[in-house]
Amino acid sequence: MKRRNGYTLVELLVVAVLAVSLLGISAAGYHTWVRSTSGEASASLLLAELTRARAYSLARCCPTRVTVFTGDRGDAVLSERLDAETGKEWYAIARTNRLPWAHVSHARFFFRQDGSCCTNEDVLAEEADFAEYAVEVTGKERRANEDPPFWRILIDARTGLATEERE
Repeated sequence: MKRRNGYTLVELLVVAVLAVSLLGISAAGYHTWVRSTSGEASASLLLAELTRARAYSLARCCPTRVTVFTGDRGDAVLSERLDAETGKEWYAIARTNRLPWAHVSHARFFFRQDGSCCTNEDVLAEEADFAEYAVEVTGKERRANEDPPFWRILIDARTGLATEERE
């Protein structure tokens, strides 16, 4: 009897079933991991955008604004600068990808040329409305009957510096 090289159909089917089973288990774990880390990633991204807009405002001596808005697939952050010549038009300097597994409270912040912060475009030249502003970021719950993770980003109105707190 001649010996043939290769695998039998049964051996190939067993390997395919094992591969599909492992892929299914790992995909479920990946989905859970993405949901659990999305709030932290959203808070870090928003903090970075606020810091970038403030730095741009200080370096270029022009007002900047950061807007958090909700789209079809999640929240996004848009940073813009004010046109120095007209003082009326805003131009985008950065925009984030959508964050589908977290919710950021809708917010708009303006940074003046000195780095201080306000929430109203009309008071760009005036003193700050409040001493501190807060943006809330809520992640999705990891398991049923569990509170979702929660972050608060605090912005000092006088200096424009932002810090992150987790609750």
